[in-house]
Amino acid sequence: MRTDTQPTISTSRPPSPTHNRPSKSWFGRSVGLAVIGLVAGLAIGITSYQDSQQQIDAFARVALPGTITVQVDEPADLVVYYEGRETVGLDDLVVSITDPVGSTVAVAPYEGELIYETTDLILGRAIGTFDAAQIGAYEIEVTGVDTGQVTIGQSFALMALPGVLAGLAIAGFSLVAGFALWLYSILRR
Repeated sequence: MRTDTQPTISTSRPPSPTHNRPSKSWFGRSVGLAVIGLVAGLAIGITSYQDSQQQIDAFARVALPGTITVQVDEPADLVVYYEGRETVGLDDLVVSITDPVGSTVAVAPYEGELIYETTDLILGRAIGTFDAAQIGAYEIEVTGVDTGQVTIGQSFALMALPGVLAGLAIAGFSLVAGFALWLYSILRR
């Protein structure tokens, strides 16, 4: 028997077991997706709301009592808003509208509640609607109270809501997608 045999020492690493593990970059991707989508969605929603605020500032306005001419470039349902004390409604005012051919236009009470705030921090409340079915100048006379003003324009909800909802949807979808990607990376580890 030989005693001069040296033990063999291996300097190479043993093979590591193989795992289907996603890299840590999946965590970064999931967070990045959520943050980018959230920022983009909020930017779209805020920009849409600010654009609608500028449209409100462009509404035709008349101090009460008063008369104003509103030019209608395409047929639309228009909203009559009161800016001032919250207790004033359509029943407190006499609103007379004449269309471009001289016919009287009926004003219906606004169904629901629609309130906006101008950039000057004045509250406007929808009090009535009318059908501007013809293109041309509408003569609007408002009496009944001596304070506040009446504005005429499109529905604030129709101006602001689509963009705000789209922004919220993008933000919400990106958060859900980011969470799903993050969860996938955890479950695959």
